[in-house]
Amino acid sequence: MTFDMESYVDLDLPTRRSPGVGSFDADAALDLVTEFCISRDVYLGTKYSVIPQLDRALRIASLIGPDKRWSRIARWSGNDDTGAAPGAIVPNDLRDILYSRFVAAMPDARWLPPISVVSVSRWARFSQSMRGARDLDLGWIVPIHREVLLVPMPTVRYADGSAGVLHDDTGRPAIEWSDGSGIYYLHGTEFGESVYQRIVGHEMTIEAVAGLRNADQRSIALRYLTFEQLVGGSGAQLVDTDARGAGLYRLPLPPRLTRDRAPGYGTFDYFIHRRDAGDVVEWVDPRNALRHKAESNAD
Repeated sequence: MTFDMESYVDLDLPTRRSPGVGSFDADAALDLVTEFCISRDVYLGTKYSVIPQLDRALRIASLIGPDKRWSRIARWSGNDDTGAAPGAIVPNDLRDILYSRFVAAMPDARWLPPISVVSVSRWARFSQSMRGARDLDLGWIVPIHREVLLVPMPTVRYADGSAGVLHDDTGRPAIEWSDGSGIYYLHGTEFGESVYQRIVGHEMTIEAVAGLRNADQRSIALRYLTFEQLVGGSGAQLVDTDARGAGLYRLPLPPRLTRDRAPGYGTFDYFIHRRDAGDVVEWVDPRNALRHKAESNAD
């Protein structure tokens, strides 16, 4: 048996290493997976590697191919008693959900047989050693030819009060792997790291927001513009002030942002700026902007 953390550094697969974000114990997990492989008679000649990211492990599997010895024990994975089609992966826990997400993003994912990627939570239903590995936050095992890839669970972050909506606007990935790499989300929408950092760092202009690739990204990024950016660089105009000094502003939208809007929303956005609440910007439904103005005048 060999334990090779760096087996794949020469493959053309991007990676980034930094201190881990969790308490994953690779040595302890390796011992438990080895114990499991011995009990299933797939131990002889097998080596083991820890791969920090599931998508990277899947790409390695697509290059190397599966270990056919595992086909005779595939029935123990728990996939057969879910009521789904034979070999189907049913997303009923976080490991399955993340697996489905990354496989769906692979252009050649259809080749992956059910024995190629196994959620540790599924094996834990039948194996004490795998229950221990699950408790250590091992996410998946990926049996490839004469090797088993171990993938730790990532840290997953959600929006407050919105179960299942991936989100973090503090500069961290919403899905963060054990090596510190990850995938960035704002309110359930994925962003590339460089764009994400510009958004949460308040470095975007409204023109840069209009240039983003899809409407969801543009809508979310617009909400992260600061008051100074909206007034100084975006042409927002004050249209009303209430008795407490809060101002209602009208923001003219670039053509691409206007095209994103549903009929009836017009070519302007509206927001309220409250200095007494810590320089807060609150966005207003443009269909109700005049009502907000009337209410503020009545206060």
